[in-house]
Amino acid sequence: MDWLLEAAIILGMFVLRLGVPLAITFAVSYWLRRLDAKWQAEALARLAASQTEQANSEAQIEMFRPIEPPCRVVRNCPEAVYTDCPAFRHPHRPCWLARYQFEGRLAADCYRCKLFRAGQLSRRRSN
Repeated sequence: MDWLLEAAIILGMFVLRLGVPLAITFAVSYWLRRLDAKWQAEALARLAASQTEQANSEAQIEMFRPIEPPCRVVRNCPEAVYTDCPAFRHPHRPCWLARYQFEGRLAADCYRCKLFRAGQLSRRRSN
């Protein structure tokens, strides 16, 4: 009977020595997979939100319509000047918006321009 008890103790120690670390390893890997899946879902949600936000901002830009007559006619620009102007290269956008998108800022003379003020008034009315 002593050998049976000793065999059971050796088997128990073997299971304790290898089984517990394996169980902990599997538990940690399962937890990390769940955490990774959660982070991927959050990243996809952020990506979808940013794409929706980008689509909404593009839709807001599309709500602007070019103002007639064109800026170059109102300001009486010579051909050499208006062919280099972003408003001339993007006729589907209002002149001040094309200039803002090209230069990254709005020029001071745009704030005094009647085309800019007319565009701002029409935008306020549509909101």
